[in-house]
Amino acid sequence: MAKKRETTKKATKKVVKEEVAKIEETVEEVEETVKKKVKKTKEEKIAEKAAKKEEAKKRKEKAKKRKQEIAETKKQLEKEIDDIYDSIKEIKKNIKSEKKNLKLAKKELKKDKKNDTKRSVVNTYVESIKKLKNEIKENKKLISRKETERSNVGKNPKDTFFGDVMQEMHLVKWPSKLEMVKYTIATLIFVLFFSGFFFLINLLFLLISKIFN
Repeated sequence: MAKKRETTKKATKKVVKEEVAKIEETVEEVEETVKKKVKKTKEEKIAEKAAKKEEAKKRKEKAKKRKQEIAETKKQLEKEIDDIYDSIKEIKKNIKSEKKNLKLAKKELKKDKKNDTKRSVVNTYVESIKKLKNEIKENKKLISRKETERSNVGKNPKDTFFGDVMQEMHLVKWPSKLEMVKYTIATLIFVLFFSGFFFLINLLFLLISKIFN
């Protein structure tokens, strides 16, 4: 009986040892797989960080390039606007010289009113001044368009009511000081004239009503 017990104990110990060994092996395998996964996730994280850095670098370069393009476009438009202003100055000088020539031509025409050649000279100077003035108007419109274009460089086009209003306001041609004085005087004369007119009509009706009453 004692021998049987010893053998059964030995057998159970052997089985237990084998089971423990198997468990240790499985634990080691699990640990190795976990280590591999951890290593893999670390490598993936490093790769993700590197990719993000590369993407951020590309975005910065793209933004820098875009800024440079915007700056160059604005400079180009400013140069074009300055050139147009210079051309307006030249046209104004030409208008002054043409006006002087026109005065002289008119003096000559007064001396000899029947002379058709002198009359045609006066007409040519008048037409030339008109053309030059029209050129100035066109150049001013072009400047307003260029300025609107310059202000919109780098911006997203907005199809909103206020955006359209602002674009149109840039194209508005504001009157000069001389024009403002002229329009103000004309308005005052208009108001005074009609005030006096209606005042006199009222007086007339009052007189008529007194006569008939």
